Amino acid sequence: MPIRPHDLADLYLAPVALEVDRRLEEMADLSADDVRYRVILSTDREPGTAEEREESLLEALTRGIDLHGWQVSRHPRGLSLSHDAYGLVLGIPANLVSYLDG
Repeated sequence: MPIRPHDLADLYLAPVALEVDRRLEEMADLSADDVRYRVILSTDREPGTAEEREESLLEALTRGIDLHGWQVSRHPRGLSLSHDAYGLVLGIPANLVSYLDG
């Protein structure tokens, strides 16, 4: 039996996922230097550590998006969108994995 939305936030999964995916696609063909530059411009800071790079990339990817209660975090397979017990993982391009890994 399909899982039905339980609240308003559940109904926003598709628009939130599509917008985050669109931003991933925009960054997919950037060089490592261009990814770094885009993250710095979006966050107004230059991350140094791996943890800071991850936080800054997530902020750059979600800046200005109303997430409607969905949380975005790193997942071993990509980016996790989660809300309560529900979740979805979006794959991330190799150049962004390289940026995150340093």
